Amino acid sequence: MNTKKVIIYTSVTLVLAWIIQSVVSVFFMNHQDMTGKTVFQVALAAMMFVPAVVAIIVNKGFKGFGWKPKFKGCGWLIPVCMLVPGIVAIAGAALFFLFFPRFLDFGGSYLIAQGEQLGVDYTAMLAQKGMTMQTYNIISVLSAFFYGPLINMFVALGEEVGWRGFLYPELNKKFNRVITWIIGGVIWAVFHFPCMAIAGYEYGFDYPGFPFVGWIVFTITTIVLGCFEEMVYNKTKCIWYPALLHGAVNATSFIFMFLNANEPDVNKYLILGPGFNGVISMIPMVILAVILGIVVMKKSKKETQS
Repeated sequence: MNTKKVIIYTSVTLVLAWIIQSVVSVFFMNHQDMTGKTVFQVALAAMMFVPAVVAIIVNKGFKGFGWKPKFKGCGWLIPVCMLVPGIVAIAGAALFFLFFPRFLDFGGSYLIAQGEQLGVDYTAMLAQKGMTMQTYNIISVLSAFFYGPLINMFVALGEEVGWRGFLYPELNKKFNRVITWIIGGVIWAVFHFPCMAIAGYEYGFDYPGFPFVGWIVFTITTIVLGCFEEMVYNKTKCIWYPALLHGAVNATSFIFMFLNANEPDVNKYLILGPGFNGVISMIPMVILAVILGIVVMKKSKKETQS
């Protein structure tokens, strides 16, 4: 591992991301309307390309990231990357709602309430298009499994080029895969810390131990996701596969549509679920990661011994 290169890469990436996040998070907190939210979301999407840009500069070129699409021997992973995150997210959300059934609402009350805070009437907007909230729910779920991952893939590519294409392979030159997953996951999580602390990104502000508990829970999430995405990249040597998997994970945000906003304390429970990165809702994902991690490590050990 080129320690100096990794330190430079990590430092520059984090500093640039923190600056961008801090500025747009403060802007969003001072402009609690649709304009503020749009600026915030667009800026965070742009920020996701910071890891890729810095990696390309440090790497002194575009070579070695696996840009060429690859299908032979690994094409079966395309439907896996597209569908499995949604299935696991639904399993996690179901577990959360099993513990807290009062938060389950198929009427989209949470989305409607969020819109009201931003000065947007989602019910009226849908009515103008001849749609009901239930219809919108169905379309959102279908999009999360089919075209959502493909669209989100191009944004997720920015992080995947940096993390899986550069950082993880460098770390793996010195550490075993488990240590690589942990170190890489921690760096990936820290990358998001400012917007979580300033703008309540991911879990809001109301959970106990804000923002430190949120940082810890989110770090577990990124370690686990990094594990999956590193496995996929290591298997394919093609950056588009982990980007597709990452895009599918981001598409699972539809789960929040089923929250009951009429419960006054709902925001206090976002740290637990129903999003894939909640303490309860991440349980299926963590179990799957442990199982696959054990399988991969045993296979690597056999290959080393042979």
